[in-house]
Amino acid sequence: MPIEIRELIIKTEISSRNKVDDVSIKETEFYHLKKQLLEECKRMIAERTKKNSYKR
Repeated sequence: MPIEIRELIIKTEISSRNKVDDVSIKETEFYHLKKQLLEECKRMIAERTKKNSYKR
């Protein structure tokens, strides 16, 4: 009775980069997105209060 042996070898390599630069870019993007979101919310609130002030 023949026996067949199959072997699969998967080689993985994990390397890490210095991500200090990436983090600073993400922080600045986060700051700008946060500022943009706050401005948009303030604009929407101002529009709604204008419309609602006449409905009293």
